[in-house]
Amino acid sequence: MPDLATGPLDADTRAAVVRLAGRIEAEDGAPPLSDQTLTHLGSDDVQHVTARSAGTVAGYAQRGDEGAEIAAEPSAVDDLLDAVLAPGLLIWSHGRRSRLVAALEKRDLQRARELHQLRRPLDTVPEDPPLADRIEVRAFRPGADHAAWLAVNAAAFASHPEQGSWTEADLQARIDEPWFDAAGFLLAERDGELLGYHWTKVHPDGVGEVYVLGIAPAAQGLGLGKALLIRGLRHLSDRGCPDVLLYVDGDNPAAIGLYERAGFTSYDLDVQWRVS
Repeated sequence: MPDLATGPLDADTRAAVVRLAGRIEAEDGAPPLSDQTLTHLGSDDVQHVTARSAGTVAGYAQRGDEGAEIAAEPSAVDDLLDAVLAPGLLIWSHGRRSRLVAALEKRDLQRARELHQLRRPLDTVPEDPPLADRIEVRAFRPGADHAAWLAVNAAAFASHPEQGSWTEADLQARIDEPWFDAAGFLLAERDGELLGYHWTKVHPDGVGEVYVLGIAPAAQGLGLGKALLIRGLRHLSDRGCPDVLLYVDGDNPAAIGLYERAGFTSYDLDVQWRVS
């Protein structure tokens, strides 16, 4: 049985958690911890639980106000679940092969949300759709565009459990990541007003990602979703990415339809489980 400890993580433990997550991703086919969780490894605003076996980090759980994520060797999964599960809590399993699925089903947790991973090759990309009158697309400017982007992001994802609540600290944490590339963070604006954006990402293995695609409510109906999507795909193709992935909620048929029309097909599934 592993030894559990709660409390902030020192630098060595944070590095060990990142290495553990990398090994699990290689074995299970999907990263066990989201970007949001990884950026909070050093935060005092969440609960950290570490499992050690023979002095080595064998598992890690992070719990926020409502949700939790776990990265663990099989021997530590149940102990970490016991440590964080509480009525009403939401917990993620990432990928159909996640080692958490069997343990969560055994505890009779209910599926509360499905997040589909779609993919498509980038060997061909359609021509850029035309933009509505006076709309221009440019690259994000770190610092100068923060306030405008946060406002549009909050409005575009007002009902989204995670994305819509991003803060300046959340944005800056992503900008500080090694993968951040302002040239791949596309903003659409008209007369200086931000209307939408497509933030792309390139993974270490070269696969591209539609990281976030958001349109201001007032700009719906202008065709910006498709226009920004295709321009972002072209950027990733020009970067040499062979394929591109994205995540979309199962209860968002409009977004799923947009992506399917752009050539995306189902690849994997993340599930959020609710403790009754």
